[in-house]
Amino acid sequence: MKKLDLNNWKRKEHFEFFMQYDEPFYGIVSEIDCTDAYRYAKKNRLSFFALYLHRSLIAVNGVEEFRYRIHDGKVYVYDVVHAGSTIGRADGTFAFSFVEYTEDFNVFQASLQKEIEAVQKSTGLRKESDSHGDNIIHYSSLPWITFTGVTHPMNHKIEDSCPKITFGKVFERADRMIMPVGVYAHHALIDGFHIARHLELFQEIMNTGK
Repeated sequence: MKKLDLNNWKRKEHFEFFMQYDEPFYGIVSEIDCTDAYRYAKKNRLSFFALYLHRSLIAVNGVEEFRYRIHDGKVYVYDVVHAGSTIGRADGTFAFSFVEYTEDFNVFQASLQKEIEAVQKSTGLRKESDSHGDNIIHYSSLPWITFTGVTHPMNHKIEDSCPKITFGKVFERADRMIMPVGVYAHHALIDGFHIARHLELFQEIMNTGK
């Protein structure tokens, strides 16, 4: 992690402007064509959730602005960010999980599976899993519904600049598999341009049928 030089940052004025807002987060919902990745997962009997979560993290780490975080009015850049994802239980509740990012999908999937099993054996939120620092993306998945908009509960009593990404139900359109994706970001750090870059990279990675 390194501190960003605000005085020489081209977005210094943007940062200072949006830092004054009571609610600096904003959201964008788009769609990802996940046909190739979905077919690859099914063909190889892989967890599609693990696959798209891992590929989203690849895309996230590929856009520097998604690794920016605010601490005491200063901006820091993490070398890598990980997944802080909600995991559902059969009884309709959910809990938090933490999965460290690694380029090796098999290692990542094994770590995710351990977290899923831990959630299923537990009750409550597992808040300790949400306390690994802020070098994470807050992920959530709504596999029951598609959506065209999404918001998030915010606690303005704590400092929070982590992006939040939500995945919706995969549905078929013209023989293609489509998944809605909502991205919620702190405008002092991330503009629409950066979200577009992330989504473009995510789409490019999802088009890889392997």
